[in-house]
Amino acid sequence: MKTLSTILLAQASAQNIDSMSLLMAALIIIAFFVCWATNRISILRIRKNADNIKDMTTIMKHTLDLNGDSILRLSVAEQRAYNIHGNYLPQKGMSYQESKKYIHPDDWAAYEEFCMKLKNGEKTTECEFRWNVSSDPKNPKWHYIHDLGIAEYTNNSRIPTNFFCTITDKTDEFMEKQQELQLTDKYRKIFELSLVGLAFYDKDGKLLNTNERMREILKFQSENDPYYYENTIYDMPTFREILNNRCIEDMWFCTKSVIVERGVNCYTEMRVHPLYDEEGMLVYITFSIRDITQERELYLQNKQNDENIRQQNIAIQQYETGLQYLMENCDMRFWRASFLTREVIFYKGLASPETVLSLDTISNFFFENDNASEMFLHPEAYFSNPSAYLIHTHPLFHKTDKPQWNIIDSVPEFNKEGKVIGSYGIIRNVSSLINKQEQLKKETERAKDSGHMKSVFMANMTHEIRTPLNSIVGFSDVLPMMQTPEEKQEIVKVILNNCDMLLRLINDMLAISTLDSSGIDIETKETDFSRDFSEICQSLAERVQNPNVQFIADNPLPSFIINVDSGRIQQVLINFVTNAVKYTQEGHIKVGYAQRDGGLYIYCEDTGAGIPKEAQQKVFERFVKLNDYVQGTGLGLSICKAIAERCHGKIGVDSEGEGKGSTFWMWIPLDSQNEN
Repeated sequence: MKTLSTILLAQASAQNIDSMSLLMAALIIIAFFVCWATNRISILRIRKNADNIKDMTTIMKHTLDLNGDSILRLSVAEQRAYNIHGNYLPQKGMSYQESKKYIHPDDWAAYEEFCMKLKNGEKTTECEFRWNVSSDPKNPKWHYIHDLGIAEYTNNSRIPTNFFCTITDKTDEFMEKQQELQLTDKYRKIFELSLVGLAFYDKDGKLLNTNERMREILKFQSENDPYYYENTIYDMPTFREILNNRCIEDMWFCTKSVIVERGVNCYTEMRVHPLYDEEGMLVYITFSIRDITQERELYLQNKQNDENIRQQNIAIQQYETGLQYLMENCDMRFWRASFLTREVIFYKGLASPETVLSLDTISNFFFENDNASEMFLHPEAYFSNPSAYLIHTHPLFHKTDKPQWNIIDSVPEFNKEGKVIGSYGIIRNVSSLINKQEQLKKETERAKDSGHMKSVFMANMTHEIRTPLNSIVGFSDVLPMMQTPEEKQEIVKVILNNCDMLLRLINDMLAISTLDSSGIDIETKETDFSRDFSEICQSLAERVQNPNVQFIADNPLPSFIINVDSGRIQQVLINFVTNAVKYTQEGHIKVGYAQRDGGLYIYCEDTGAGIPKEAQQKVFERFVKLNDYVQGTGLGLSICKAIAERCHGKIGVDSEGEGKGSTFWMWIPLDSQNEN
């Protein structure tokens, strides 16, 4: 630009133009330059604004794309709508009448009102309606649409020429809102219909809302009871001591709630839960309460019931233990019979059955001539009433060949119609009891016989004692009258024999009394039995006075050292020989001993009256005399038996029968004598 001015001025100077003309020319040039520059700046500004508009249009387009909005133009004159942005309508647009097919019938009136508002001069208005996005009218798919309409006017006309509508699909938002409403309604119902009393308080403890259960528990006098709404939660008697309005903790507790002003007196379970914001500031307080008065009563009742059940279980356990003890130790079993299945189940314990038998099979255990088998063949006739039977059977539960006695107790079992369908009870093996009864019967008879024998014994004892005493007294009176020494010697011999007889009677009585009180004492010591046997035989030989009877002593060993009670063995030999002397009239009486089977065997053999087979075991019993005309007490052999048993030995008699003699013997173990 400076170059152009310099050229012009130079030309002016060259042409000798005066200064005024030059000035005017310069001003014109400057004015032209200013106009050119101004236009240039305006053009640049227009271009910049156009770029800004283009950028803004691009931004708005992207924004509409992101929001999913569409823009439509509704031509009033054509009664038709076109897409401006988006593909909401077909490419050729859609007429006003066609749109009726896509708008829900219930929303058509609202849409018409929307259009009328725009026609009547409102610049903007809104409308919401449902639009069918499905191509099949029979199966519509409704979307919820929000329509924001703007009217366009041209040439200062009062009638709009176009409507520009921004279409926003609110389906997702509407569905979320519906879900929120449903969820809110759900929680509202839960809140109101909850079995637990619920309440909300603000941060200052003021009551905001309660449900029906809370008002029922705390006995609200009205829905907005001023007592509860005007007082804070910190003022309530229950919370006065435990809540701090500066710091509320989540707490749960049970207590007895008493509010005198409202007549509340019950046991409750409560929970206080504070709600804080992100900055840790208290916003709300939630409170729940539950009336547990009945639960507490039920708990106490259940506790008492549990204790009663525990006591009952202890009693049942004791009963079961006792019953189990009885069943195991009394040979007793529980049984249950079904007349329908015709089976009998026997229980030894309280759990599993021991034996299952059919009614037909169990009858085989009865003896053929026992009418009791009919009980199980026709149980309806026998077990329809409570009863007890004593039956004699083959062994039912034991491995033995011996018959058994059983007592059956039965109780009938009825169905709902009162018909007997079975029976149950106890079966008890009483074989030992029956045997004891039989034994008791025998012992009773034996005791009666023993009493009779004792009476006979007393009579015999009187006679036995009187006989030697009479002889001693009588011959003692006669003794001074005798003149010759031979006569006196004969009388003295008679007196001595009767004294010896009397002494033996007294010894037998003392021995039998010892048996009745404390038993026989055995005192063993080492001795030469061969020597002792020789000495006792010398004394025994003098007892044999009958010249027709020979006394024989069999001493096989010159020396025999053993540990025995020699006195008791001598007592046995004396009784054997004394008994033999009574019943032997001719022949011999032989005594001896031998070492046999690890023990000492002694015997006394005679040729006397003999003993029948059936009486051989009785002779060792007390007060038994096979011949009442023979002098004696019937105690000697029983004393010998007691001595043998005390020495852990055996005693017996061998005899072929009457008139064939007898052999009485005793055997005692030698190795057991040290134990006595």
